[in-house]
Amino acid sequence: LIEYSFQDEGTGGMDQLSSVFLRTSYRGHPSFLHIPSKLFYLDKLKSIHPGDKEDATWCRSLRKLESRSTAAYPCPAKKYSWPIHFIGITGRDVSLAVESFWGSNSWCNREEAIAVADSVQTLCASGVSTRSIGVMAAFRAQVLYIRRLLRERNLGGVNVGMVEDYQGVERDVIVLSLTRSNEAFVPSDIDRNSGLFQQPKRVNVALTRAENLLVVVGNPTTMTKDPLWSVWL
Repeated sequence: LIEYSFQDEGTGGMDQLSSVFLRTSYRGHPSFLHIPSKLFYLDKLKSIHPGDKEDATWCRSLRKLESRSTAAYPCPAKKYSWPIHFIGITGRDVSLAVESFWGSNSWCNREEAIAVADSVQTLCASGVSTRSIGVMAAFRAQVLYIRRLLRERNLGGVNVGMVEDYQGVERDVIVLSLTRSNEAFVPSDIDRNSGLFQQPKRVNVALTRAENLLVVVGNPTTMTKDPLWSVWL
């Protein structure tokens, strides 16, 4: 959603706020846009992604990733050909505020970070290049922790950043760490305009950066209590 201010001569020159909706997306598999279109674009956003033979390549990489899962979160609406994968993790929120002085951006979830690093390693082993992968996290401390884990595995070529860092940027593969696991901290995140719960603009960016494969890591119990992520699940 893009909002512009226009001068309307009929109202004495007063600025009027008008909304311009994106209708056609030139990036991303159609399955990535299904929920963002419903939640943010009045169900009018369409993809012109060709859905050609290249999809099979990414789905093969996805099958490798899925084979690592010991238990799958029930997603009855997901089609086998959709290059989307969800990893449910019950992690622990750890604040590094004393060490980092980042305040609201100091949250880290080590269990999720390890799951992200494992996923990236599996994808790279299946033939995906590190430059094709982007990792997003909700908090700066999580970004730095994931970055450290990847460097320890000689995967430092993978770009890791917060959602804001990916505004206007795409990658073939996006691995997203929601980070927040304890729902008791969500109201504070909302007050501080941080995190990825009840943050529609940030969620919209997070779900529309992948071009060929999207992996989301989060706590399904916390996600089901969020009006946006519950729909996505």
